[in-house]
Amino acid sequence: MLSLIGQYLKAQSKAVNKGTIKGSVTDEKNITIPYASLILKNQADSSIFRTSISDQNGTFTIEGIKAGYYFLEVKMMGYQTFIKTGLGITENTPTINTGSLQLTPTATMLNAVTIKANKPFIERRADKVIINMNDEMSTGSSTLEVMDKLPGVQVTPDERISLNGQSVQIFINGKATPLSSEALSGLLKGMSAKGIEKIELIAHPSAKYDAAGGGGIINIIKKRNHSEGLSGNVIAGIGQGNFGKHNAGLTLNYKTNNINILFNPNYSFNKYSIDSKIESNFLNNSVVNSQTSSNISSIRSNRIYTPNLGLDFYLSEKTTLSASAIKEVQLFNKNATSFTEHSSIEQPTSNKEDFLDLVKTRTENFSSGLHLTHKIDTSGREYTVDFDYFNYLNNSDENYTVKKYGSSADPVEPSRSLLEQQRKFDVYAAKADYSHPLTKTAHIEAGWKSSYVISKNNNDLLTLDETTADISNTQNDFFKYSENINALYTTYGNSIKKLSYNIGLRAESTLGKGKQFYTGEQFTKEYIQLFPSIFFDYKFNKQHSLNLTMNKSVNRPTYENLNPLIRIINSNNYTQGNPKLSPSVAYNFSLTHSFKNALFSMIEYRRTLKDFTSFSSLYNEDGVTTTAPINNNYSEYIGLHVAFNKQINKWWYAGTFSNMYKISFKSNVDGIEINNSGRLNFTFDTYNNFNITRDFSLQILFRYRGKIQERNITNDPYGYLVAGVRQSLFGKKATLAFSVTDIFNTYKIRYNQNSPFIKQVWQNKYETRIGRLSFTYNFGGAIKRTKTGTGANEEKTRTNLSEGY
Repeated sequence: MLSLIGQYLKAQSKAVNKGTIKGSVTDEKNITIPYASLILKNQADSSIFRTSISDQNGTFTIEGIKAGYYFLEVKMMGYQTFIKTGLGITENTPTINTGSLQLTPTATMLNAVTIKANKPFIERRADKVIINMNDEMSTGSSTLEVMDKLPGVQVTPDERISLNGQSVQIFINGKATPLSSEALSGLLKGMSAKGIEKIELIAHPSAKYDAAGGGGIINIIKKRNHSEGLSGNVIAGIGQGNFGKHNAGLTLNYKTNNINILFNPNYSFNKYSIDSKIESNFLNNSVVNSQTSSNISSIRSNRIYTPNLGLDFYLSEKTTLSASAIKEVQLFNKNATSFTEHSSIEQPTSNKEDFLDLVKTRTENFSSGLHLTHKIDTSGREYTVDFDYFNYLNNSDENYTVKKYGSSADPVEPSRSLLEQQRKFDVYAAKADYSHPLTKTAHIEAGWKSSYVISKNNNDLLTLDETTADISNTQNDFFKYSENINALYTTYGNSIKKLSYNIGLRAESTLGKGKQFYTGEQFTKEYIQLFPSIFFDYKFNKQHSLNLTMNKSVNRPTYENLNPLIRIINSNNYTQGNPKLSPSVAYNFSLTHSFKNALFSMIEYRRTLKDFTSFSSLYNEDGVTTTAPINNNYSEYIGLHVAFNKQINKWWYAGTFSNMYKISFKSNVDGIEINNSGRLNFTFDTYNNFNITRDFSLQILFRYRGKIQERNITNDPYGYLVAGVRQSLFGKKATLAFSVTDIFNTYKIRYNQNSPFIKQVWQNKYETRIGRLSFTYNFGGAIKRTKTGTGANEEKTRTNLSEGY
């Protein structure tokens, strides 16, 4: 018996030691690569089992392999390391033929000379600026904190983001975020900057992007994790101003050979105060004949949940199918009191009014999508297909009480009302893109997109007393708007020695229909527009380069700005949309000089036809005003931007941005022509990071805004200071940071809004002096990005509702 067992084991040993793995090594054009290094490793512990090289014909054979599971590394100078996994030698499969293993070049060829170098901190391409993240920028910071350090990017103390003074869309891995501005700031606060590879600043998007992206795009590219297993990070923070705040975020990424799973829930809570004052002067033949003054104090709270789930299915080495789902739940509460005084020439004695406003709002949105990527070959030919669905639902109950006082101290005509408002948006979108390299330096891209949007808006006003609730027809209405956009685009890019360029053309057709049911008003908007884009970048030498950008873009009204139903600020001030708004079209031009890739000087010019400008007017005979947007004739912008961003030495990073610009406009309001030449405006930002020790650093940010005139609004100057410290822990895997925003409590917004018949002064004081303590911890390595669809990008950005005052 023992003899039989010994013979059996001996036979098994011989059988399983005769395994063979063979194949060939080629480049992206299927040309064989001789003498490539091959390393066969055990899958269990990555230990090396055997090494070999490919022969002069690029083929290889590795023999005498024991039973087990392996992966093969293929290395060759000038090419990326190729890893072939899932190689199992068993009694049934003793021989494995891997076929052709294609290697991808890693180096850039310039005039037949191969150059390899570390990526610079800032790269300027023909159509964008790329910030390659480093430890000084990312360690211990949230993504929102990093934004304020980038050239031309501003994050205000109330966490609004802009690029070169313009509104901006935030993309993550090429996909527009479908969140409200409040939820977006919560998401970025819960996202560790350590997991970011680079950030792209696209001030003037090319024809590849939606034409409505004219305000600019900030695209956050997350790091990729090629290793299997579990990785992620946690981030948590607390803050204290007049009220407490807190936030938390978790990222979990689990990757196997066939699937990648990303789970990213975020939570934030913010309780804060806003004090406002509105002074209105009503004019008759340019003479003030009545005045209204309102003081508004409000305490607000925002509780936001944003779970995010992403799945990547690796169908083959060249094909990936991704699915994503993002849910946002936002619970908003406002408790506001307002005191208003009215006076006029006919009645100098003031009439007074108290306004108590309780608002409860629940906002839910859900975004889901499918994204298919197929790489036709390793030369760069690929196509992508996206299908997206986005749903937005906002329910708001506004319970307000108005107490009016005459000459006596006793209130007269007290009234209680309940305004129920619902906003709903459904967005359906599909798109396809194809990329095709023509030569080593030239490539062409083309694509198609179609989207369909349905917007429904409802106002129900109830007048209340102790026992009944009667419907009031003064504000009841229902507004529905639908829109279909179809687009085709193509771009061509090339590099010729020192010159690189990208030209493109996008065509979009739009059909929009709106109806206000109770009044019976309806409209149809149908038009086709062409949007060209041209980008040139010329490198004189290693120190100097020049970049020229020209493109045309469109700014479609948000769905809120098309909605004529009122939103209440207080009993005497409303805001509402204008269904007669037409899209504004902008012609953009910029010329940028770069010195040592650190000092950037840019001249920018923009002419916008039918630009949006908000004017106030009388809503009724009781002195109630409403502010609504109209299309002006045109606006002109000319500006000079200077940015300096450099790691001065090992312990000091400096970033400074200054902007001088002027905006003029022409408009016609109720037959009155307004022609304003504007004024010279100045802004200045500076951010400095000082590494005191290897693990401890100090950050200081100062921002100044001079007196700024934009169209019919003139803002008073203001400045504020932010400072913080940061301590790395556990071998830089964790970070503890503390910062104080607006240390001297100087951030405030005061502006004049001039309309033909009403001149208003608005003052808003936000709770901005806030101390924040945050903790981040990274585990398991970098974060793998999950690909998501981009079909509904532009439509989602137009669903955001402004919070009001």
